[in-house]
Amino acid sequence: MGYPPQPPPGYGPPEGGYGQPYPAPRSNMPVILSVIGIICWFCCAPLSIVLGVVAQGQFRRQGQPDVLAKVAWIGGVVALLLGIVFTIMRFSMNRTTY
Repeated sequence: MGYPPQPPPGYGPPEGGYGQPYPAPRSNMPVILSVIGIICWFCCAPLSIVLGVVAQGQFRRQGQPDVLAKVAWIGGVVALLLGIVFTIMRFSMNRTTY
């Protein structure tokens, strides 16, 4: 009367356990966003930062390691800084003195 019925031997409880909600299905979207973010290093670094941060949040919500997302947004920051430095160098070297 006080205990729920037990499953037959060899069968465990349902995925979520008794009275527990089932875990959310895992999505491939964070991986896709991270890879697109890495590709964006070469054409649009700010977009790679945004995509990496969004992917990192999705990885964390799913309880997965977020290394690929970190690579995307940190690489985007590095690419953006290098772009700024090279742009400043290019304009400072092409300046003519009067």
